[in-house]
Amino acid sequence: MIKLIEALNYRCLKHVNIDLEPFQVLVGPNGSGKTTFLDVIAFLGRLVSEGLDYAINERTVNFLDLTWGGKEVKFELAIEAEIPLEKRTHSSSNGYDTIRYEVAIEFNNELESPVILAEKVLLKDTQDTMTKSIPHEQQRTLFPQPPEAPESILSKTQGQRNARTIVSRASEGKVNFYNESAPQSGKGWKPSFKLGSRKSALGNLPEDELQYPATTWLKTLLSEGVQSFILNSLSIRKASPPSHSKGF
Repeated sequence: MIKLIEALNYRCLKHVNIDLEPFQVLVGPNGSGKTTFLDVIAFLGRLVSEGLDYAINERTVNFLDLTWGGKEVKFELAIEAEIPLEKRTHSSSNGYDTIRYEVAIEFNNELESPVILAEKVLLKDTQDTMTKSIPHEQQRTLFPQPPEAPESILSKTQGQRNARTIVSRASEGKVNFYNESAPQSGKGWKPSFKLGSRKSALGNLPEDELQYPATTWLKTLLSEGVQSFILNSLSIRKASPPSHSKGF
């Protein structure tokens, strides 16, 4: 289950960091960003399954349309999901119950196109008292939160014993994958390689569920498990026709 959605400088959302429950209601006036908030998941799904170009072109021909006020050159998105029990792994004495996926996308003036600036998948132990990089405020009753925003929502895991990085894309384009089942000693990293600036690292995760059980699950969730639909408001106002099926 996706249990947190976070966005920075994405379309009409300056910054949101919302914890989700199994049943969630979004309340806010028209144009406040409710649809954009849900589009964070849809965008990440397209990024993982189809790549950056498809995710952007599906929404606009002008990258700046996807940034806060149309003036920023970068936006950041993140989600956190509860790892299914059968996918949870253990390293040393630490177990992890949450997986986080985060990306930063920026318009590169030299290439004259948007690029994936940073990308990371982390396993987190949220049952322990881990200090978060961005503190949560109490969830407000009106969506979205005021436009007070941090400089970045990207995680800083150095020195945090209750989080470990599984997928990492550096600013120079190098991508690394870390074996989830390996001891947290630095010996589980695959050799770094370059994917290009518009291919998702998570979308190109090695096909090895034994080494990446939780990360493979997240990739499948985003690429295949995210479905968008729009209700027909005129149709749902009509009375439901009587049913002639037996047993009802």
